[in-house]
Order: sequence, then C-alpha cells, then structure tokens
Amino acid sequence: MNENWNTRKSLLLRASNPDNHAAFEEFVHYYRNFIQIVLARLGVNTEDSKDIEQNLLVKLWKDLSKFDMDREKSNFRGWLSVIIRHDVFRFYKRKNRKLEIDGLAISEETNAADVDQLIESEWKAYIIAITKKKLEEHFDQNAMAVFSFTLDGLSARDIADKLGIKENTVYVTRTRVKAKFQREIQSLRALLEFPSK
Repeated sequence: MNENWNTRKSLLLRASNPDNHAAFEEFVHYYRNFIQIVLARLGVNTEDSKDIEQNLLVKLWKDLSKFDMDREKSNFRGWLSVIIRHDVFRFYKRKNRKLEIDGLAISEETNAADVDQLIESEWKAYIIAITKKKLEEHFDQNAMAVFSFTLDGLSARDIADKLGIKENTVYVTRTRVKAKFQREIQSLRALLEFPSK
C-alpha cells in the first residue's frame, strides 16, 4: 500500500467507484481496524463483532457511492457513525438482545448522541495513533519520546532531565516532530475524511 498520503486523491473518492477494488481494499484496511475499535468500546463481544463488522463492510461497499461527496460540507464521519450505530442496534434487535456497556443497557432512541460522541472520540484517537506510527518511520526513539512526553504535558526541562539531553535539544526536537505530526495529520485526514474537489 502506498503511504504517500500527500499526492493521492481522497481514498473516499476513489473507493466510492465500485470498479476500483484496490481502493476499496485500502478503504477496508483503514476502516476495518477503526470499526473493530468502536465495536469493542461499545461492549460488543468478539463473536458478534465479527458478524457486525462483515455486515458493515458490505453495507459500506454498497452505499459508499451514495455518499454525497460534492456537498460543500460533506461529513463522512457523521455518515459512518450513523451506519455503525444503526447496524449495531439492528443486530442486537434481530438477536432479541440488548446492547450493554458496563452493565447498563443502551438503546438507539436514548443513547444515539452518546454513541456518536464515542465514535467521534475514537476516530480522533485512531487518526493520532496512525500518525504517530507513521512518525516512527521518520524519527528515532529519542525524538518520539520527546514528542510523547510533550503530549503528556511535561515541561522541556522535565523532558531533558528524563532523557538526559539538553533542554535546547528538547525544544528543537519537539518543534521538528510537531511540525511533521501536523503535516501528517492533515494529509491523513485529507485521505480518509474529505474528498478532493
């Protein structure tokens, strides 16, 4: 799979073409992991998760071309969130069971906004995780440690002490990694979220 995120059309745009099987496989590569994470966070057991995941991927394959990418403010994540939510609740309704999170029953009627918020939160975490992994290809372990400690809120002085490096080195490293992180996040979001006009 080509990881040069900056030079490609939106994956959504390419995967929405039913004849572009390679693009849809790439779409599955990114979104299957995300769907698995969301289902786990919703408390769906492993066996049910596999069934729901397969149903969702088939539905996405059939319906992706119907998503209006030409709308001024297309919101694919919102659309995906609704599809995931509907399919999870529909699955449990068919099985005549209730979906529970931490022992509390949830329903689509009363908890739709909570489920959508959970999905949005997981998406942000997922994008960050993919981007951090990509950064590891460009920076050594020390630079990544500086960045991780920065994200944890440690001061430059504390990071320097922890890693045994100069404080000035922390500032320079943090700036370089942060700049690359922001570029990669923008490129990945352009690839996975927003269609190219």
